[in-house]
Amino acid sequence: MQKIGGLTFLLSLFSLLVSAQENSLYVAAKTGLNMREKPDPAARVIVKIPYGTGVMIQYAGEESKRVEVEGLLGYWKKVIYNNQAGYIIDAYLLPLPPPVNTVKSMKEYFRQVSTAFGDSLMVSYGSPDHAEDGGSQLVKQLYKNGSEWQAFTGYEYNSMTYFLPHFTMQQAFLLIRLIPEFAQYIDEKDPFVISNKKIKKNGREYEYKVEKEFFGNTPWIERIKIAFEEGAMYNFEMFQMDNQIVIFYGAGV
Repeated sequence: MQKIGGLTFLLSLFSLLVSAQENSLYVAAKTGLNMREKPDPAARVIVKIPYGTGVMIQYAGEESKRVEVEGLLGYWKKVIYNNQAGYIIDAYLLPLPPPVNTVKSMKEYFRQVSTAFGDSLMVSYGSPDHAEDGGSQLVKQLYKNGSEWQAFTGYEYNSMTYFLPHFTMQQAFLLIRLIPEFAQYIDEKDPFVISNKKIKKNGREYEYKVEKEFFGNTPWIERIKIAFEEGAMYNFEMFQMDNQIVIFYGAGV
């Protein structure tokens, strides 16, 4: 069963990568992305490609050099920008434009890159006004690009779940770093989570749990969990499900 699961994961990932190769990818490094003369961090910088700029990866049959930065696994890729050819690290590219400065939540980001598919759906169980008696409310909104958010409210508990299609785990993590809504779990300077650990940050003790598989010497992160306690229990989770990333966080006492 594990082998089948691993094969399914690889096929899903391959589909995402092929799709990315055929479309523009967007620079998600806030300070811009250096385009260098050669695939080497010491090579001369030709130009800095601004945040949000779309680029097309060029494929000339050469083998890509692997690089790791901030826990992110990437490769040097050849691109053309402003009629100049050079190399960039693809770990800082997204399949959709990154958030503009006014975007503070994933809902706002969904509205930036797509449009709602119909009205939101509200499902109530019991009476939300009497949540202590078991009442709860679930609201869902689907978008035309396949993304979706779900908001759940219950007794002394609430959660948000987002479905982000055509992103890899690394790309979703990079996106989350750019959206203030997630700052208490992942802020803009946090490296990609690749191992279990406990750390103190912002006066809180965080516990990180990671599920991963190795394909050769390449680790594939399948699930990331983050938890801390501050009066209530706060939990965050992200994982790949077929060709989409599921992002969840919730808090309750």
